[in-house]
Amino acid sequence: MPISARQLERKLLRPAFTLVELLVVMGILAMMASMVLVGLSSAAEQARLNRTRSQVQKIHELLMPRWEEYRYRRVPPSSAANPRLKARDRVDAIRALMRMEMPCHIEDVKLGASGSVTPTGDEPALWNFYQRRVMTRAGGFGGWTISFDDAECLYMILESIQDGDTNGLDYFKESEFGDLDGDGMPEILDGWGRPIRFLRWAPGFIGVRSNLHRRDAPDPLDPLNVRGGRGQSAGTGIYDHFPLYPLVISAGPDEQLDIPFRVDDTDEMAAMITGTAASPVIPNDPYIPISSPSQPLYDGRLFGEEFDVDADGYEAYFDNISNHQLVIAGNDQ
Repeated sequence: MPISARQLERKLLRPAFTLVELLVVMGILAMMASMVLVGLSSAAEQARLNRTRSQVQKIHELLMPRWEEYRYRRVPPSSAANPRLKARDRVDAIRALMRMEMPCHIEDVKLGASGSVTPTGDEPALWNFYQRRVMTRAGGFGGWTISFDDAECLYMILESIQDGDTNGLDYFKESEFGDLDGDGMPEILDGWGRPIRFLRWAPGFIGVRSNLHRRDAPDPLDPLNVRGGRGQSAGTGIYDHFPLYPLVISAGPDEQLDIPFRVDDTDEMAAMITGTAASPVIPNDPYIPISSPSQPLYDGRLFGEEFDVDADGYEAYFDNISNHQLVIAGNDQ
């Protein structure tokens, strides 16, 4: 049967998308793709958070056995006749050991028990271990920069922890190690690729953000209160010198800590740690306020205190991730 011209025209006009319909479909696809990307980005951010929390928790668990040993650590007996002076000498000796065996600054490794760069021979073996690592990796203290010295000290501490054939660093992947300041001294990196920071003594890290620091108990390393004191008025139940736990902390997603870890002037830091004739301080005092003429904003504060360090008007510490948040007091092992 012959096909008419009208039938042929109707047969050739096949259904097709209009330009408007194509644009609508492309818009829907773009919107769905963006939703998928947002979901993937959120998942990646959550993975970085979980990884960092796991790292901080693991570091805390590795540090605490060594930390607890100082409660019962044997030190050379004091020659003082007065029992209170004997107790004072023991407190000073324990704190000196802690400073050298759990360093958090270049000065802790550089200055031995005598407060001098020149060893006296009575320094602990761990201190000598750290000295060798600095010489091997940084070529000496002249090559070790202060940018992340606390994080680099933490790396060496974990490296010195040995449980049979297992080393403290074995709990971390190779991808979690780095050297961001290029001084040859490695750091452990968090989920955002920034060093995980460390303070052996962080008396300023108190309040609702710390589950570990409580001021209603005395310093267990100074039970006789020979180097400490109760609060400003008797009967308050608040101690100026209270149990201090190490602070392991990541800056979190915004990569800003707003916590003082050290003063920038190395002479000021050395004076604070060891004391000088011009500026005498109690040796190895964890609670000593920061004294920094070169940084007036720090002056009088305590290490570990959260405040607007860079004076930009923004307190950037709310997303910090620390062992003091992750660990519940009384269950810190």
